[in-house]
Amino acid sequence: MAQKKKIAIMIIVHKNNEQIDRLVKHLSKDFDIYIHIDKRSSLKIRETEGVFVYRKYNVYWGSFNQIIATLFLLKKAFKTGYNRYILISGQDLPIKTNEEIKIFFENNDEEYIHIDKIPRPDGWPDMGRLTRYYFSRLNGRTGWKKLLRKLAEIVSKLIEKIKPRKLDYDFYGGSSWTNYTHNCVKKMFDFLENNPNYINRFKWTHCSDEIFYQTIVNQLDGLKITNDSLRYISWADSGASPKILKEEDYEEIIRSEALFARKFDENTDAKIIEMIYKYLENRR
Repeated sequence: MAQKKKIAIMIIVHKNNEQIDRLVKHLSKDFDIYIHIDKRSSLKIRETEGVFVYRKYNVYWGSFNQIIATLFLLKKAFKTGYNRYILISGQDLPIKTNEEIKIFFENNDEEYIHIDKIPRPDGWPDMGRLTRYYFSRLNGRTGWKKLLRKLAEIVSKLIEKIKPRKLDYDFYGGSSWTNYTHNCVKKMFDFLENNPNYINRFKWTHCSDEIFYQTIVNQLDGLKITNDSLRYISWADSGASPKILKEEDYEEIIRSEALFARKFDENTDAKIIEMIYKYLENRR
């Protein structure tokens, strides 16, 4: 009988079939994998032993369904029970071997999560996310979507005047990509069961996945929290999104103490992906 795996990795995906297939094949040698495919995506991922694939929600960027899809995967994994629950995106890659990842979390009861009280001194995330109403499906910048987005902004401002949104928690924010113990996930589900209005508070919140989980964790007692997502991320392009990593970033990536790096895209630079897997193979 195969030994039960101690770590579950949950992946939210929507594109790059070949890149995802290789990621899953690599990680599933040592971890159970729970995958949610955006319902609108044409991705096809085959279920195998220890790989569980779901296609349940339309996961619009910045939408409430980012939270719901993650909760869905967490609940599925929690039913089996693991020592550690790791959330990554389909554009992440491990930069430590599977064995090194297992050793890092062995007898380790800390929660590795990027968490800061908001607003931070640099203004991110801005409090407007929590006071405004956001309609994620209308997040378009061209044509009729741009027009609808403008109309949605007008409607949002009217709703805000009629029913202002309360700042009813000490809100915390950070990266969506987190590393929880079983104890933490249990406490989160207990909190949600005892506070049924909490989820609804985030329904119309822009990029709420960067606030929802951190704010819950801040409500919980008895956790050891390390303010580190264990991800290598470059903001070198100084945009609102992380840089798509390329061959030029290789040396800095492999010098990182992080367990994973993001973002990679096979359509932007497939060579860096090949280099990372070769590095892991040589590191074994």
